[in-house]
Amino acid sequence: MEGPPDIAIFGAFRVWGGTNRRLLNQIHSWVHWGLNVELVTYRDGVKFYPDEVPKSVGFVQLGTQGKLASSFALWSYMRRRRPRVVLSVNHISNLVLAGTWRLPGVTSHRYLSVPNTFGESEKLSQEPRRRARKFRQICHFYPRSDGVIAVSDGVREDLLNTVGLKGVEVTRIYSGSVSPQALKRAEEPLEHPWFGDHRDRPVIVTVGRLVPQKDYANLLRAFALVLEERPARLVIVGGGRESEALEALARELKILEHVCFAGFQANPYPWMAKADVFALSSRWEGLVNVLLEALGLGTPVVSTDCPSGPREILADGRYGILVPMQDPVALADGLLTTLRGDGPIYRTEEAVAPFMAETAARNYLDYFGLGIASHGDQSSVSGGGS
Repeated sequence: MEGPPDIAIFGAFRVWGGTNRRLLNQIHSWVHWGLNVELVTYRDGVKFYPDEVPKSVGFVQLGTQGKLASSFALWSYMRRRRPRVVLSVNHISNLVLAGTWRLPGVTSHRYLSVPNTFGESEKLSQEPRRRARKFRQICHFYPRSDGVIAVSDGVREDLLNTVGLKGVEVTRIYSGSVSPQALKRAEEPLEHPWFGDHRDRPVIVTVGRLVPQKDYANLLRAFALVLEERPARLVIVGGGRESEALEALARELKILEHVCFAGFQANPYPWMAKADVFALSSRWEGLVNVLLEALGLGTPVVSTDCPSGPREILADGRYGILVPMQDPVALADGLLTTLRGDGPIYRTEEAVAPFMAETAARNYLDYFGLGIASHGDQSSVSGGGS
């Protein structure tokens, strides 16, 4: 990459994940418009979705572990590379970036992004001391930035009203969860007997890490109730530490033969596109990529009404059925209603319009104050760059 980056994105990246997918979608637009983008990571961070990131995007591994050492390494990077904007992507990387605030010789604008709620997190609510410590960190460090970006109205309200963040502008900008590139990948073949042209029963699909936040135990219990009413199958796409426990629960519920634990799939879109209904059973979220992607693929959705993303995405139930959290009876009823064809009717384009990658990429640039006129014509964007 020639010259200093227009946008440096900072985080301890994993090779995959919802936040990284949204970033990648926006990066494609930024690169297409002629901006220089660089990924900067630390700890054991790697380049996310390496086969999909445009080749012009730079990658820097700082080689540090702790927050203080990482702040100094990031400061050194910012002095050397002089990016116009640095965007951090989660709480720890936000703290590291904020730690560079008073260090000299930096002209970059620093923005912190928040992908999930803090106050509504069930995990934090069970650990009051940790919750209080994190709230103090946010209130102390986040004002040491040029702005905070919340991925949804619910996340913004959580920061302002529950966490009590003051002294910095908090702006909601929807991330680019839906992109033409991702939706195109749904057309790739899916070799699985349950998804044949002559399937004899409907298939429910969910996608996500097998972690307590996603509450797949609730989904399994709901699915057992669905099977009492009609034949169906359930596919859970994703890996994680709860894999064995969830398989054990499916066995205990006597539904294991009707459930497929598909593990992590680099391309989950064919699974989602061929589903008869997409289910989300989470206890808390920020902005839910997979829910938006399912909408974009035209797959009917049923979701728990967890804080804070689903109600916002589904427009209070206009675009999909919302059910209470941790209520398998209600979730089963929503699934059965949708499988009968009695779910909401809507235009896909209308449902996903605010969450398209190009729209998000443009809104981020407007917020950053990066003039696009010198980098090309936005209206010409039709796909990714390389």
